[in-house]
Amino acid sequence: MAAVLGRRSLSRVRLRTIVLLVIVGFTSCFWKKLQKVGEIVVNGEQLDLRKREPGSRPNAPETPPLLVLAMDGVSRDLLYDMLRGGKLPNLATLIGGQTLEHAYFDDTLLSTLPSSTMAAWVTAFSGVSPAEHGVPGNEYFIRDTRTFACPAPVSFADSAPTLEIYTDDAIGKLTETRTVYDRMRSDSPDALIWVVMSHVYRGADRLIIARRTAIAMAMASFLESFIEKHMTNSDTSRRIYEDLDEAAIEAMIGQLDDGPVPDVLTVYLSGTDLYAHTAKEGPDRARRAYLVEVVEPLIAKLTKKLRARHALANRWIIVTSDHGHTEVLKDDEHALAASGPPDVLRGAGFRVRPFRRDVDKTHSFSAVLAYGGAMAYVYLADRSRCAGDDDVCPWEDPPRYEEDVLAAAEAFAQANGADSTVPRMTGSLDMIFVRKPRPVTAIDLPFEVYIGGGKTLPIDDYLKLHPHPTYVALATRMNDLAVGIHGERAGDIVLLAHNGDREDPKDRYYFAAPYRSWHGSPSRVDSELPFIVAHPRERASAIRHRVRGVLGDHPLQQKVADVMLELRRSAR
Repeated sequence: MAAVLGRRSLSRVRLRTIVLLVIVGFTSCFWKKLQKVGEIVVNGEQLDLRKREPGSRPNAPETPPLLVLAMDGVSRDLLYDMLRGGKLPNLATLIGGQTLEHAYFDDTLLSTLPSSTMAAWVTAFSGVSPAEHGVPGNEYFIRDTRTFACPAPVSFADSAPTLEIYTDDAIGKLTETRTVYDRMRSDSPDALIWVVMSHVYRGADRLIIARRTAIAMAMASFLESFIEKHMTNSDTSRRIYEDLDEAAIEAMIGQLDDGPVPDVLTVYLSGTDLYAHTAKEGPDRARRAYLVEVVEPLIAKLTKKLRARHALANRWIIVTSDHGHTEVLKDDEHALAASGPPDVLRGAGFRVRPFRRDVDKTHSFSAVLAYGGAMAYVYLADRSRCAGDDDVCPWEDPPRYEEDVLAAAEAFAQANGADSTVPRMTGSLDMIFVRKPRPVTAIDLPFEVYIGGGKTLPIDDYLKLHPHPTYVALATRMNDLAVGIHGERAGDIVLLAHNGDREDPKDRYYFAAPYRSWHGSPSRVDSELPFIVAHPRERASAIRHRVRGVLGDHPLQQKVADVMLELRRSAR
């Protein structure tokens, strides 16, 4: 430890010391989780997930190798502009050279809805929609088990759920379908698959984390407010996020010193997104600077190590992201968090579940709110079966459409109007989506737009009457979110804030604590993803032909897994 700290500047040592003290005192259960992470770290900064049978091959060298660079929160236009403008020479070198003739830049791939981290990455690495894989957001409610799933809490601050992504495979346990790594095993049982810091790793051979990185990741839900309070400038605060990505790359490079090189290597970098949420200079300037000053040197290290191991000469490379970013105002007026939506529901006669992960089994809540930036989910119980203030509601059953769903929708519509009884909600909502509830085990119905007075319109019909030029494929992506065996996890009502439809940040609202940037909307800014596929021996035109054949006419984020599988199957 002393040797490691000796290589850091004094300011970083002080910062990390302060942060560590805050973390250790944050919750009593955190220390137990920290001990568990410590066991993984002591075992070599890795967690071996699959035991190979004695005598089996260490990898599958006959199959095309693949590197996936997953960069959180990086918009398509931003990344493409920087690459084509020569601002990211190390990344350009990795994907085939400064002229980029060996890289196909796709201009069509769209994020899932909501355009948020957990829903997006699970979609990308499973190959199915949220209504099928069952992870519709950073937080959501599972009716049949009364579970508030929150791998990345938004409505409250708690580091433990984020830490459990790495200590307890929290995302793997929530994902109700096979991952792309599981699917790769069908084609190539001996494939060696490594995942670096990504949330989705079930089916891989090895998860690589780093000393202190899991601790820092666990702070994601409250770190921005801590930095804002204790640090004097945004340059200092960025160092927290630099440590996340530096530790991830350094840990992976150390694992590549000897032994077989993985056939499939997924490297996840989170700092670009985390910093964009909090940066005083705004998300675009922050991300551009972060890519140049932090990511570029790390890409150089990664490229050097892979080249030294002769692991790039025939390797496919994918560069992608999960969502973009929309600038918002950091204040209580625009951040619809603790009050606002719950006040509306209470005024309509619902008992709102407290904003925390666990509540007592005897708690009598009849409504649940889950937040995700530009979108929020509302879950309702059949109040006729728990009319008393202390009655526990039967959440395994759906609510009534008129008496519960439409009653709540009308309450939100009224609150959004000029004569609102909840003034902070006035003019904050763009759309209110509702649908007729179905049993948990049934395929769920699509959402429609609530227009007031108990009436609804199909989404496309509503958009014909009320055009939203900044939105893209709204109806299709809402169906991916809602129509499926686990579609009920997106709630009985979905609230869409005025956010991605507004040009001025002063007119944008979001469901979270105060931040400087958020995402989650169906806007092009939040939804258009970079998707670069490269190979050192292929021309961009040939790569385009192959990739477009997989993406087809509906290039949604679940197709990322299909492209990965296609590239692995193509013999060279």
